[in-house]
Amino acid sequence: MKFKQTVPRRWNVAVDGIRWLPRMIDKARMSANGNLGAYLIGHSPVDHALLTRLGLSTDEFIAISAAHGDDASVLQTLRERGMDEPRIRRWSDNFESTYRRYIWMWDVDEGYVRPNPAQGFVLALYRPIQNWVSALLRKLLPAP
Repeated sequence: MKFKQTVPRRWNVAVDGIRWLPRMIDKARMSANGNLGAYLIGHSPVDHALLTRLGLSTDEFIAISAAHGDDASVLQTLRERGMDEPRIRRWSDNFESTYRRYIWMWDVDEGYVRPNPAQGFVLALYRPIQNWVSALLRKLLPAP
């Protein structure tokens, strides 16, 4: 299956009530198809937190996501592999309060909201650094 999306779904999109999972599925498919761009899969603290709760490596998650054409099938496979669903749901329920300092950057960077002047200034500094750090992480560290 060819996956041509270039921006993963927004942080607050959920599959069966689990936030970030659709975004990770998108990034996994983007990675499997060679169009991940500046995004990271498995390196970010948010990805790592979800992968840890799923009990999967980045490569395992990418393989599962690439092998299934829809979110429900991915979720079913994760359940069959014994994911700790209550633990994942608690993490998802607290997502917004846990990651609030990053959410505005994701939303502005991906065009979901317009930045205020201060945010625009921060992003002008942040983007080049983000691209450099993303490239460096991909070279130096394999995803967990």
